[in-house]
Amino acid sequence: MKSFAAIVLLGACAVAQAETYVGCFSTAVSSHSATSQFMSYGFCESECKKQCGAVAMAISGNLCHCGKLPAQSDLVDDAKCNQPCPGFDTQNCGGDNTFSVFTI
Repeated sequence: MKSFAAIVLLGACAVAQAETYVGCFSTAVSSHSATSQFMSYGFCESECKKQCGAVAMAISGNLCHCGKLPAQSDLVDDAKCNQPCPGFDTQNCGGDNTFSVFTI
């Protein structure tokens, strides 16, 4: 019975779901982070989905943060998240001290 419960929990972490943009924030609540010179939404999402407790991803430049959603009070104007992603320059990966935040 314990084995079955573990399999069910592992399956719940691997549910495929696309990221949804939440907004541009001045903070990132992170329990895990990764870096890549080829940072993109897809790379960050893939890294965060490996972290079972992560419900959000925040990107700033070549840094990907996985964890919880930041406080709504830290939401800033979307225009401040205008830095192209190093790995996919048609996507914006945060900005100067800002993070593009998505639910996953």
